[in-house]
Formats: sequence, C-alpha cells, structure tokens
Amino acid sequence: MSFSVSHTEITQRCLQLAHLIADDLATRQQSNGSFPLPDFYAKAFAANLWDHIDRDKYRINIDRALHALTHQPQDRSYHREFIEYALLDMPGLSQQRRLEILRSSPNQCPDVANWQILGLINRRSRANGICDKAISIAHHHFIRSRYWRSPAFLDRPPSFSAQYHAFCTALLADSQNRPQQQMAKTATRLIADMTGSHGYANLIGRGAGQSFGAVCALFTLLKYGATDQASVILRHLEIAFDKCGSLPLNLLSPVPLPPNPGSENPKTPGWYSYNRHDDYLAFAGYWLFKTANLAPVKTAITPQPQPDQASQVFLFSSSHYHAQMALCGEQCFDYTPVPVIVSGPREKACLLLPPTGGEQDSPSLYGPATVPLPALNDGEIARFARAKRRSSNHVEIAFELAGIKGQRDIIFSENDVTIKDQLGNTQSEKANLFRILIDENLELSQKSDTEFAVPKIGVTITSDHPLTLDKKDAFSAAGAATRITAHGANCATLKLRWEDQG
Repeated sequence: MSFSVSHTEITQRCLQLAHLIADDLATRQQSNGSFPLPDFYAKAFAANLWDHIDRDKYRINIDRALHALTHQPQDRSYHREFIEYALLDMPGLSQQRRLEILRSSPNQCPDVANWQILGLINRRSRANGICDKAISIAHHHFIRSRYWRSPAFLDRPPSFSAQYHAFCTALLADSQNRPQQQMAKTATRLIADMTGSHGYANLIGRGAGQSFGAVCALFTLLKYGATDQASVILRHLEIAFDKCGSLPLNLLSPVPLPPNPGSENPKTPGWYSYNRHDDYLAFAGYWLFKTANLAPVKTAITPQPQPDQASQVFLFSSSHYHAQMALCGEQCFDYTPVPVIVSGPREKACLLLPPTGGEQDSPSLYGPATVPLPALNDGEIARFARAKRRSSNHVEIAFELAGIKGQRDIIFSENDVTIKDQLGNTQSEKANLFRILIDENLELSQKSDTEFAVPKIGVTITSDHPLTLDKKDAFSAAGAATRITAHGANCATLKLRWEDQG
C-alpha cells in the first residue's frame, strides 16, 4: 500500500497548521506584547508569522510584539542573531524600526554552528558592500572548516545533534547562495536517512524529539523533494497539535502544557531551563509557513549509501526497526551509549529504546540516574570514554567505572539487537550492568527472571543474567521510562529480538 503524498497536499497542510499556530500565539500573547512563559525570540518570530499570514488581522498583535521587543533587555541571554533573522524577513517592517529594536546590541557569536550561520545569513541580508562580502566569504569558510563534516553539521566541535543539524541545513537551504545550497542538499540526505519511514528526524544529540528540529527537517526535506519523509514528519506534528490543542515542545511525548512547566514537573519531558514553549511555537509557525510556500523540485535527493554515513553518526535499519547512535561528543548528552530504537512505520512508530541524552548542564528531569551505563551500588556511574564503529552492524563503546575499564558491544541484525557489557577486571567488585531505559508507554510482560516480552511490538528481551526492572528516576526525552538492569555482574549479554508477525 502506497503512502505517497503530493507536494501540493503537504504545502496546503503546512499552511493550515501555520494558521492554527498563528491564532494560538495571538491567544497566548499578553497585553504587553509578551507571552505567559519567558521567551528569548518568540515575539520576533510570532510578529513575522502574523505579518506574512495577515497583517491587517494581526495588526494589534504585531504592534504589541514590536513594542515588547523594543523594550526587551539586551543582556547576556539576548538572542540577537535569532531576533534579527526574524525581523530581516518581515516585509512589513522598515529598516528604521528594525534598528530601533536591535539598538546597539552586538552579535552573541557563541561557538555553535546554528548561531554562526544565523550571523552569516543576517550579514548577507542587510549589507552588500565590498567589505561585507569579503567578511561573509571568510565567515563562510570558517563555518565550513569548523562545523561541517560532510554530510553532517556539528552542533559544536566535536558534538553532533540531529536537531541542530536540521536547523543549520534549513538555514542554508533557504539561502540564495549556491555553495550554501549545495551544503544544504548534501546535509538533507542525512536527514532523510535519519527520518526513514518513522518520521522522527531528531532522535540523537541535544534537543532530541523537540518540535524545533522537526519543522526544520520538514522544510529542508520538502525543499529537496523528499516528500515521503516530509509527509510523515508533518503527520506527527498534526497529531501532536490535535492531541494537545497546541504544538508541544516535545513530539516524543506530546502532552498539553501544564500550568507549571519545568525541570521539576514529570509532565514536561524534554524541557530544559533555556527551552521555552512560546519560542518553539513561534519558530515552528515560521518554518511551516516557509514550507507552505516551497515550489516542487524536478529532481529529488537520493538516499545516502550506508558506507557514506557521517563518522559521527551510526544508523542501522531493518524491516523490524530503525536504530541510531551519536558516536562522539563533549558532554554526556551528546553521545548515545545505548541506541535509540524505533519500531514500526509512520504514525504506528513506537519508541522502544528512547533518547536518554538530556542536557544535564541545565536544570531538567534528566539526572545522573538517566545515563544508561553500568554503575555501582553506591550510585557511581560509569564514565563514557569513546564509541567506535567496528563494522556496518557493530558499535563498540569503551567506559570506565571506579578506575576499571569496561566495554559495551552492540551488534545489529535483521531480527535482533545484542548488547554485551563487560568489565575488564573480572576480580573487581561486581556492578549493575545495562541500566537501559525502555519507554514506559510499552508494557513489559515478565516470563522469567531472564526474559521479558513487549507484546505491542512483538519484541522479546532475554539475558544470560537475571534482570530487574525499576522506574526510580528513570526519565527519557519521551518521558517516564522503565530501567532494565543486570545486578551484580562483570559480564552479561542482553538481546532484543523481533518475532516475525505472520
């Protein structure tokens, strides 16, 4: 059965969703032009969206937003590059008014790819002098050398995030510069591979599962003709909006926004101290409107061959599941010590092993207990050392626990995934191995102390060592989880096996 959707149908649905978000933002906006929750750039992107959709209908909202932007404190948290990007693309805004809003605030210029690309695009948009062009060329080459590892954009060296890879790609895909367009087209192939048939484009690295990355992936996939992948991302966005009455921050756990969102509330998975609901809502509306205005392409991108995967990313697909891993990083939320595994296609896709990388340097539901690496009874958790791709179906992870070296081997095949943990010194204190999180939405049925079943997706989990389940401090980017642990072992093997259905 074909699930193909036409380019025209996708753009029409994107426009409809953009209109719904515009109305939602107008309802949420306060009389002073701000939003109920703190925001960094929601006012700028909301004003842009309202200006493009219907300037007369939203005139009061636009005026309030611009007034609030003019009086917004320009402190260290001021997102100058984001705000300017939205204002430069606002046809109803004069240059004088834009300068009044931005005042003399400097670019923040952090060592992060998406901020650097925003700065580059803003300079190209506002100035065309010889010196400006020379600076832009130099800046472009700096970005290529520091953040571009074809076909992937690094979030910040040496870390990869699927969400921010998608954002960087969307920014350059929307550019009129030919070299930037070529980079974006190459990068889009990786997005298509990561999205597959399940429709989750940003499952590894910081920001996993957030709407921010999904709308950027949708834009760039449709821009280059990957309509099948674009349509299933859009369907996830629509389902989430219908379920929540608004577009949630996190598509992996689409829940209505509670009255007290934040790092202490288990009902807001994926929420970090710097993530703002209204920022991402306005941002999503902006990119959905852009997507709605894309013209069809004559030649669509083709998938990347498996051997040409980015060295920072490991992907494996079978008829039963899709697995992804980020193999390097600087912080513990950058890499993937356990693969993220999705089982099933399109709307039926289920997370089996959800993203477990939070941003532990910011207040969130994620804490040390969520790191899926071996640990000791006193709570000491293994330190990730490195991940290495041994072959097209084998990843080796090195870790250290209480001064003892350990190794995790993960082998993928058509019907199963095998995970083996072992400590190098067999005479050492025995540890708690695996500590792997299963999405709580999947009910586990215990058959014995070494075997569990996940009937919903036809998976059997077996081990050569007794397993225990617990839910204490077990959170993933998809919300609450169940932890699987092999207590008191130096070596143990876990197997996830898909049973053929009929």
